[in-house]
Amino acid sequence: MNSPLSLTVTSNNGRLKELKTDCVVFQPHRPEKTPPQQLKNIKGINCICLWDTGASSSCISKRLAKDLGLVQTGVANTFTAAGPSQTKTYVVNIGLPNHVQIPMVMVSEAELNGFDVLIGMDVITLGDFSITNVNGKTVFSFRIPSTETIDYVQQGKQKVKAAHTPYVAPKTPERNDPCPCGSGKKFKNCHGKGL
Repeated sequence: MNSPLSLTVTSNNGRLKELKTDCVVFQPHRPEKTPPQQLKNIKGINCICLWDTGASSSCISKRLAKDLGLVQTGVANTFTAAGPSQTKTYVVNIGLPNHVQIPMVMVSEAELNGFDVLIGMDVITLGDFSITNVNGKTVFSFRIPSTETIDYVQQGKQKVKAAHTPYVAPKTPERNDPCPCGSGKKFKNCHGKGL
């Protein structure tokens, strides 16, 4: 990926209780290696996905796996509130809003209670993930690949330092000082002429 791709979800009113986005789940393929004429034959299904920082890996519903005609790639040991179990695994491509594409994602089959896709930490940690609630309005943003560190402690320290730094007026150069324009001339022979 050359430049980062990103998506942002803003609540219409109030704080969000769930982080959801539209998505398209595709049969697995490598976009950079798939000829354009074959891309249109790759099946994709539109879904709503739930973003879950408490899930270590992404999941899809049994119905979605069946509708896409996915081939099982293995079995994963999963641990949920209901206890440990073994689930089928598949590989899919996930298309998110604003053309954010995640190819070749290993997913487990799961009961998702109203959702067909759960985005877990395996995808979230590929990029930058942020949630803010300014004025009681949730804004959730995701960017891939990661481009910078978001550090609220450091930002707070910088704001405090800026608030306590006294203003110092720029020094007016003396006649024989170098001119601040960087010309290399004395101030009196450059921008200070006639003063």
